[in-house]
Amino acid sequence: MRKLKLQELNRLTVESFKTTDKTPIVLVLDNIRSGLNVGSAFRTADGFALEKIYLCGITAQPPHREILKTAIGATDSMAWEY
Repeated sequence: MRKLKLQELNRLTVESFKTTDKTPIVLVLDNIRSGLNVGSAFRTADGFALEKIYLCGITAQPPHREILKTAIGATDSMAWEY
């Protein structure tokens, strides 16, 4: 078994993802110190097509290198607000 490349995942384009129906759940990240964990939350929210992410407190915001490294493009497709 080999690791798939990003192009092989058959993800929706950013434009088509933004127009698809979303799960009516909002994710709130409050005082998350690790940018890697924030990026992982973005990726998970993208995978479940959540409605929006709210970042609060000392939580890092995109574009942060650790978030971008882990999110793998989900920061572009997910709606978020600080």
